[in-house]
Amino acid sequence: MDNLPAIRIGIKDKFVSVNDGFFRLFGGRQEFFSETYRPKISKYGCGIVAAINSYLYIAQVNQISKDDFMTLVQDYLDMYPTSKILLNLGVGVLPWQMSSYIQRKCKSVNINVKASWRGREGVSSLYNKMKAALLEDMPVIWAFYNLKPSHRIQFYKYIDGKFKDTYFDEQAKEHKYDDVNSHYVTVTGIIERENNGYLERWVEISSWGSKYYVNYDEYETFVRNAGGILNPLNLVNAYCSNILIIKKR
Repeated sequence: MDNLPAIRIGIKDKFVSVNDGFFRLFGGRQEFFSETYRPKISKYGCGIVAAINSYLYIAQVNQISKDDFMTLVQDYLDMYPTSKILLNLGVGVLPWQMSSYIQRKCKSVNINVKASWRGREGVSSLYNKMKAALLEDMPVIWAFYNLKPSHRIQFYKYIDGKFKDTYFDEQAKEHKYDDVNSHYVTVTGIIERENNGYLERWVEISSWGSKYYVNYDEYETFVRNAGGILNPLNLVNAYCSNILIIKKR
């Protein structure tokens, strides 16, 4: 985070760099699988990508080709055959498959880890749990979820010393960066900085092969915006908005 008067807590080594033949990406992309080739992975494969990203970092595989990454995706599907059915149904992969995959793959390279979903204690506790994991040089898988499709969480880029949610194309037309309603990402860092006496909290993530940032206060609003503290939708949103914490044994 160049020239940013802030504190960064994050993974210590270079994150997984995926070479797609043109660029070096910040983690894998589900879009490696096109609309004509395995379209369900392209649309619903974010959980698989997040699990593979995490495994590769823990295994100290910091560079990998697009083809080799795609082979790992196929290995995941072969390891959990029901995931193919769930992808075809538009559900995506199951959380327990992701945690099991990381444990099994790490064990195959003689690294013993425990991967467990730790978000059930409440949204307010997720931030400090992510920070603690990052201090141990462990990436975190972060699940975004809101039952209302219109409620979305904005992704930002860090450009010229500012977090920005828009960019301009070659015709000087302004566009929004991505936003999501239901998605898995890989957390690689946390940025904290003071702004007029207010502590800004930004979470650095890998999604679609790019580095983005999420404003944590906006995330809390995203989870709790179903309307009313006792609204049952809030309970579902909070339960499904989760984090996968990985610890070495």
